[in-house]
Amino acid sequence: MATTAFNVPSITCSICSGKIQGELKEMAGIETVDIDLKSQQVKVVYNPEEVNPRDIKRRIMTIGYEVVG
Repeated sequence: MATTAFNVPSITCSICSGKIQGELKEMAGIETVDIDLKSQQVKVVYNPEEVNPRDIKRRIMTIGYEVVG
């Protein structure tokens, strides 16, 4: 397993975090998704043989959230 984190400044509430968690958990290879509203960080533990950070970032952006960095 590998871990990556994304800065998502448009996360403002628990509805936002729930939407992102739901979308990411549907992806193959995603183990866990932790979202910190205060720091606006999305931390993902994933299997690099099934998914990569670029795909995860793309999924977050596809559902309407900006990813910085």
